[in-house]
Amino acid sequence: MGETGDQRTLGLKVTNFGPIVEADIELRPLTVFVGQSNTGKSYLAILIYALHSLFARLLNPQRPLDFYSRRGRDQSYVSLDHTLSLEWEDRLFPWLESIRHTANPESLSEALPLPPDIAALVLQAMRNTDDVGNALQAELARCFGVRSAAGHLIRAASKGGSRITVGHRQTHGGPEASLLAHIRQEFSMRDGRSQPYSFDTSVPPQTDLYVGAHTATLAFSLALAALPRSAGLAAHETPAGTREANNLIAALRDLALMHAAGPLSHDAYYLPADRTGVMHAHGAVVGAVIDRASSVGIGDAPNVPTLSGVMTDFLGVLIMLGAEAHPAIDEVGVIAATLERDVLGGDIAAKRSELSYPTLVYRPMGLDREFSIMTSSSMVSELAPVVLYLRHYVKRGDTLIIEEPESHLHPAMQAEFALHLVRLVYAGIRVIVTTHSEWILDQFANLVRLSELSEKEREDLKGADAALSPDDIGIWLFKSNTKRRGSVVQELKVDPEAGGLLSGYDEVAEQLYNEWAEIGNRIADRGAV
Repeated sequence: MGETGDQRTLGLKVTNFGPIVEADIELRPLTVFVGQSNTGKSYLAILIYALHSLFARLLNPQRPLDFYSRRGRDQSYVSLDHTLSLEWEDRLFPWLESIRHTANPESLSEALPLPPDIAALVLQAMRNTDDVGNALQAELARCFGVRSAAGHLIRAASKGGSRITVGHRQTHGGPEASLLAHIRQEFSMRDGRSQPYSFDTSVPPQTDLYVGAHTATLAFSLALAALPRSAGLAAHETPAGTREANNLIAALRDLALMHAAGPLSHDAYYLPADRTGVMHAHGAVVGAVIDRASSVGIGDAPNVPTLSGVMTDFLGVLIMLGAEAHPAIDEVGVIAATLERDVLGGDIAAKRSELSYPTLVYRPMGLDREFSIMTSSSMVSELAPVVLYLRHYVKRGDTLIIEEPESHLHPAMQAEFALHLVRLVYAGIRVIVTTHSEWILDQFANLVRLSELSEKEREDLKGADAALSPDDIGIWLFKSNTKRRGSVVQELKVDPEAGGLLSGYDEVAEQLYNEWAEIGNRIADRGAV
């Protein structure tokens, strides 16, 4: 299986969230949500997207001077238990300076352990994570398009609040991985309280802290760039020195939280359901925004319904597409091109208008002609954003979340698309899908079964390049529980004897067959009379 940038399997436990009573899942390279409608599949998928936003963007000091501008230079938001003079002058600064001179983003590939003295300061900062909880609740409200996360996302029938816990249950690798398995981050919501949100990080004693290599060096360099303003000043003697020291510790705390979050610290892209309708309408939406831009922002316009954050992000990505139709092709880009050839039977392109707004077109293979997405088939408009995301945005280590990948696809194309999703996993992309398609589930099951054959034994079989280890896929069934007044989530395993996955779809097929047989029997009885 291809490297995804962080191979640690992440556990996610959720209680009383939306319609979900309880879900205890693992985010694997390929994660599949299946089950009846209104059981919380999209709720959990959007929650995962919001967690990515928190750890990949909101807490990311890699973005230039973000941890200064976001919190403000005039106030420190981390309160430590004792004076910082020794840590600031004799420990923190020399260590940061040594990192700057001995490492760079290109040469640094392993996670960095925090020295014990520095880790002690960071652990103190982890006791004050109110800002993290506030950031997550705000991002949840934005992603779901609600005014209050606690007011709208706690399960209505629950007596308590919601709880979201992230941690590593399975470990692969050396001592660093096994130690990180004990770090848990928990977010709680309780409606109607003066402090409805809390975010707590549990770090057992003697646990080492690490910061991820993909953000550490640049963040430290940015921190050092700010040091001349307070260099030579003892932190305990000047407010400026204290602010700088606390902000640096806050940045290290965020880096440690990001590393503990594993794959959630990478970017995620969400492709919502009903992509066809959005693709057909997004030009009109953008036109309306442009028309109103000189007078009022769309968020402030009266009587304009708000969109969920996942939908506005989706529209924003389409609007910001690059002018070039075919950027440099990497492994992910090759899969996008193969998807065009094998499923779409043509090419998707983004052409810039005079206003620099992209017009999306489809060029069928063998025809010297292009069609707008508006006049193309629903299959084309459904898959066009997938191709464009892969070509322009998604990179190794990122997560791609797709709702209902089967929409507007013939069963044969559903199976073909499922193959491409697994190939993306091999290219280092983590994939999450919500689906009602038995064809997609059957394809995934076949690819898991295929992994039982050696490469030689399967070389002439379809999908031989996408054989899927059972450890790399997690299929989770969302099932309504009347007694508990909500849905519960359980893992589905590929069952060789049952011929695939016991998803419950076979029960529907059996019921329909029995109805057919009953109708046939009555027709036969009528003829006999």
